[in-house]
Amino acid sequence: MTIAERKEREREERRMQIISAAEHLFFENGYDQVSMEQIARDAELSKGTIFVYFKNKEALYLTIVLQGIRLFHQMIHEAVQECEGPAIRRLCTLGLCGIRFAREYPGYRSLILLFKSGRFSFDDQEICNSEITEIIRHSDAIIRYMEELVRCGVEDGTVRSDIDPVELAIIIRMMISCVMDKNPEFQWSLQRSAIDEELLISHYMNLVESVISGPGKEFKRV
Repeated sequence: MTIAERKEREREERRMQIISAAEHLFFENGYDQVSMEQIARDAELSKGTIFVYFKNKEALYLTIVLQGIRLFHQMIHEAVQECEGPAIRRLCTLGLCGIRFAREYPGYRSLILLFKSGRFSFDDQEICNSEITEIIRHSDAIIRYMEELVRCGVEDGTVRSDIDPVELAIIIRMMISCVMDKNPEFQWSLQRSAIDEELLISHYMNLVESVISGPGKEFKRV
Protein backbone atom coordinates (compact mmCIF):
# COMPACT_ATOMS: atom_id res chain seq x y z
CA MET A 1 0.00 0.00 0.00
CA THR A 2 1.37 3.37 -1.01
CA ILE A 3 1.53 6.39 1.30
CA ALA A 4 -1.22 8.06 -0.71
CA GLU A 5 -3.44 4.98 -0.41
CA ARG A 6 -2.81 4.76 3.34
CA LYS A 7 -3.70 8.43 3.81
CA GLU A 8 -6.88 8.01 1.79
CA ARG A 9 -7.89 4.99 3.87
CA GLU A 10 -7.23 6.88 7.09
CA ARG A 11 -9.23 9.82 5.77
CA GLU A 12 -12.20 7.59 4.95
CA GLU A 13 -11.99 5.88 8.35
CA ARG A 14 -12.03 9.27 10.09
CA ARG A 15 -14.97 10.38 7.97
CA MET A 16 -16.93 7.26 8.93
CA GLN A 17 -15.97 7.84 12.56
CA ILE A 18 -17.59 11.28 12.38
CA ILE A 19 -20.70 9.96 10.62
CA SER A 20 -21.11 7.16 13.17
CA ALA A 21 -20.87 9.61 16.08
CA ALA A 22 -23.33 12.05 14.51
CA GLU A 23 -25.74 9.26 13.62
CA HIS A 24 -25.77 7.98 17.20
CA LEU A 25 -26.40 11.46 18.61
CA PHE A 26 -29.08 12.36 16.06
CA PHE A 27 -30.88 9.08 16.70
CA GLU A 28 -30.71 9.41 20.48
CA ASN A 29 -31.39 13.13 20.93
CA GLY A 30 -32.87 14.46 17.68
CA TYR A 31 -31.26 16.78 15.16
CA ASP A 32 -31.94 20.06 16.98
CA GLN A 33 -30.47 18.92 20.27
CA VAL A 34 -27.06 18.00 18.82
CA SER A 35 -24.15 20.38 18.27
CA MET A 36 -20.95 20.01 16.30
CA GLU A 37 -19.09 20.19 19.62
CA GLN A 38 -20.97 17.13 20.85
CA ILE A 39 -20.27 15.27 17.62
CA ALA A 40 -16.58 16.08 17.86
CA ARG A 41 -16.48 14.92 21.47
CA ASP A 42 -18.30 11.68 20.66
CA ALA A 43 -16.01 11.03 17.68
CA GLU A 44 -12.96 11.84 19.86
CA LEU A 45 -11.80 14.43 17.36
CA SER A 46 -11.35 18.18 17.42
CA LYS A 47 -14.16 20.41 16.20
CA GLY A 48 -11.78 21.76 13.56
CA THR A 49 -11.25 18.24 12.21
CA ILE A 50 -15.01 17.78 11.85
CA PHE A 51 -15.21 20.89 9.67
CA VAL A 52 -12.47 19.55 7.41
CA TYR A 53 -14.84 16.78 6.38
CA PHE A 54 -18.21 18.50 6.68
CA LYS A 55 -18.98 22.15 6.05
CA ASN A 56 -21.63 22.27 8.77
CA LYS A 57 -24.14 20.19 10.71
CA GLU A 58 -26.63 20.26 7.83
CA ALA A 59 -24.09 18.69 5.45
CA LEU A 60 -23.41 15.91 7.97
CA TYR A 61 -27.13 15.43 8.48
CA LEU A 62 -27.70 15.04 4.73
CA THR A 63 -25.02 12.37 4.53
CA ILE A 64 -26.85 10.35 7.18
CA VAL A 65 -30.24 10.88 5.50
CA LEU A 66 -28.74 9.56 2.27
CA GLN A 67 -27.45 6.46 4.07
CA GLY A 68 -30.95 5.81 5.37
CA ILE A 69 -32.57 6.21 1.96
CA ARG A 70 -29.98 3.92 0.35
CA LEU A 71 -30.78 1.29 2.97
CA PHE A 72 -34.53 1.70 2.39
CA HIS A 73 -34.10 1.40 -1.38
CA GLN A 74 -31.98 -1.73 -0.96
CA MET A 75 -34.59 -3.32 1.32
CA ILE A 76 -37.34 -2.62 -1.22
CA HIS A 77 -35.29 -3.98 -4.12
CA GLU A 78 -34.44 -7.22 -2.31
CA ALA A 79 -37.96 -7.78 -0.95
CA VAL A 80 -39.75 -7.18 -4.24
CA GLN A 81 -37.23 -9.26 -6.20
CA GLU A 82 -37.98 -12.22 -3.94
CA CYS A 83 -41.74 -11.74 -4.24
CA GLU A 84 -43.51 -13.95 -6.76
CA GLY A 85 -46.97 -13.50 -8.18
CA PRO A 86 -49.02 -10.65 -9.68
CA ALA A 87 -48.25 -6.96 -9.36
CA ILE A 88 -50.63 -6.49 -6.44
CA ARG A 89 -48.51 -8.86 -4.37
CA ARG A 90 -45.39 -6.86 -5.12
CA LEU A 91 -47.19 -3.62 -4.27
CA CYS A 92 -48.19 -4.98 -0.88
CA THR A 93 -44.67 -6.34 -0.34
CA LEU A 94 -43.31 -2.87 -1.05
CA GLY A 95 -45.73 -1.42 1.48
CA LEU A 96 -44.79 -3.97 4.13
CA CYS A 97 -41.14 -3.19 3.45
CA GLY A 98 -41.81 0.47 4.21
CA ILE A 99 -43.47 -0.48 7.50
CA ARG A 100 -40.57 -2.78 8.39
CA PHE A 101 -38.04 -0.05 7.66
CA ALA A 102 -39.88 2.42 9.91
CA ARG A 103 -39.99 -0.11 12.74
CA GLU A 104 -36.41 -1.40 12.43
CA TYR A 105 -34.75 1.93 11.69
CA PRO A 106 -36.78 4.63 13.48
CA GLY A 107 -33.75 6.91 13.67
CA TYR A 108 -33.31 6.98 9.91
CA ARG A 109 -37.05 7.32 9.41
CA SER A 110 -37.20 10.34 11.73
CA LEU A 111 -34.33 12.11 9.93
CA ILE A 112 -35.85 11.37 6.52
CA LEU A 113 -39.18 12.84 7.61
CA LEU A 114 -37.38 15.95 8.82
CA PHE A 115 -35.79 16.31 5.38
CA LYS A 116 -39.14 15.87 3.65
CA SER A 117 -40.76 18.48 5.92
CA GLY A 118 -39.19 21.23 3.81
CA ARG A 119 -37.60 22.81 6.84
CA PHE A 120 -34.17 23.14 5.28
CA SER A 121 -33.02 25.16 2.29
CA PHE A 122 -29.73 23.94 0.86
CA ASP A 123 -29.67 26.11 -2.27
CA ASP A 124 -26.62 28.07 -1.17
CA GLN A 125 -24.61 25.07 0.01
CA GLU A 126 -22.73 23.60 -2.92
CA ILE A 127 -21.29 20.82 -0.80
CA CYS A 128 -24.78 19.46 -0.26
CA ASN A 129 -25.84 19.40 -3.89
CA SER A 130 -24.62 15.88 -4.65
CA GLU A 131 -26.30 14.43 -1.55
CA ILE A 132 -29.60 16.18 -2.27
CA THR A 133 -29.48 15.09 -5.91
CA GLU A 134 -29.00 11.45 -4.93
CA ILE A 135 -31.68 11.61 -2.21
CA ILE A 136 -34.18 12.93 -4.75
CA ARG A 137 -33.06 10.36 -7.34
CA HIS A 138 -33.65 7.47 -4.94
CA SER A 139 -37.03 8.85 -3.86
CA ASP A 140 -38.13 9.39 -7.45
CA ALA A 141 -37.03 5.87 -8.36
CA ILE A 142 -39.23 4.36 -5.63
CA ILE A 143 -42.20 6.47 -6.71
CA ARG A 144 -41.75 5.56 -10.38
CA TYR A 145 -41.41 1.87 -9.50
CA MET A 146 -44.64 1.95 -7.53
CA GLU A 147 -46.43 3.63 -10.43
CA GLU A 148 -45.02 0.96 -12.76
CA LEU A 149 -46.34 -1.79 -10.50
CA VAL A 150 -49.78 -0.18 -10.49
CA ARG A 151 -49.81 -0.13 -14.30
CA CYS A 152 -48.65 -3.76 -14.43
CA GLY A 153 -51.43 -4.65 -12.01
CA VAL A 154 -54.01 -2.95 -14.20
CA GLU A 155 -52.75 -5.00 -17.14
CA ASP A 156 -52.80 -8.33 -15.29
CA GLY A 157 -56.22 -7.57 -13.80
CA THR A 158 -55.20 -7.54 -10.13
CA VAL A 159 -55.28 -3.75 -9.72
CA ARG A 160 -58.34 -1.59 -10.27
CA SER A 161 -58.44 0.40 -13.52
CA ASP A 162 -60.98 3.07 -12.53
CA ILE A 163 -58.35 5.30 -10.89
CA ASP A 164 -55.43 6.91 -12.68
CA PRO A 165 -52.28 4.82 -11.94
CA VAL A 166 -50.33 7.84 -10.68
CA GLU A 167 -53.19 8.85 -8.38
CA LEU A 168 -53.58 5.30 -7.09
CA ALA A 169 -49.84 5.08 -6.39
CA ILE A 170 -50.10 8.30 -4.36
CA ILE A 171 -53.10 6.93 -2.44
CA ILE A 172 -51.18 3.74 -1.62
CA ARG A 173 -48.19 5.74 -0.37
CA MET A 174 -50.49 7.83 1.83
CA MET A 175 -52.12 4.74 3.30
CA ILE A 176 -48.82 3.03 4.05
CA SER A 177 -47.42 6.22 5.62
CA CYS A 178 -50.23 6.13 8.19
CA VAL A 179 -48.71 2.96 9.63
CA MET A 180 -45.08 3.94 9.09
CA ASP A 181 -45.51 7.19 11.01
CA LYS A 182 -47.72 6.05 13.86
CA ASN A 183 -47.67 8.51 16.72
CA PRO A 184 -47.45 7.82 20.49
CA GLU A 185 -51.23 8.07 20.82
CA PHE A 186 -51.56 5.19 18.35
CA GLN A 187 -49.16 3.08 20.39
CA TRP A 188 -51.02 3.95 23.59
CA SER A 189 -54.33 2.89 22.04
CA LEU A 190 -52.87 -0.48 21.05
CA GLN A 191 -51.51 -1.08 24.53
CA ARG A 192 -54.69 0.06 26.29
CA SER A 193 -56.84 -2.25 24.17
CA ALA A 194 -54.31 -5.12 24.27
CA ILE A 195 -54.24 -5.25 20.46
CA ASP A 196 -51.43 -7.19 18.81
CA GLU A 197 -49.60 -4.82 16.47
CA GLU A 198 -48.63 -7.56 14.02
CA LEU A 199 -52.24 -8.66 13.68
CA LEU A 200 -53.40 -5.08 13.24
CA ILE A 201 -50.86 -4.49 10.47
CA SER A 202 -51.97 -7.72 8.76
CA HIS A 203 -55.60 -6.54 8.83
CA TYR A 204 -54.57 -3.12 7.62
CA MET A 205 -52.63 -4.52 4.68
CA ASN A 206 -55.64 -6.63 3.74
CA LEU A 207 -57.69 -3.43 3.65
CA VAL A 208 -55.01 -1.72 1.55
CA GLU A 209 -55.06 -4.67 -0.83
CA SER A 210 -58.83 -4.48 -1.15
CA VAL A 211 -58.53 -0.78 -2.04
CA ILE A 212 -55.88 -1.54 -4.65
CA SER A 213 -57.82 -4.41 -6.22
CA GLY A 214 -61.10 -2.52 -6.33
CA PRO A 215 -64.69 -3.48 -5.51
CA GLY A 216 -65.81 -7.04 -6.01
CA LYS A 217 -62.32 -8.58 -5.74
CA GLU A 218 -60.71 -10.36 -2.84
CA PHE A 219 -57.06 -11.29 -2.58
CA LYS A 220 -55.86 -12.99 0.56
CA ARG A 221 -52.23 -12.34 1.39
CA VAL A 222 -50.02 -15.27 2.15
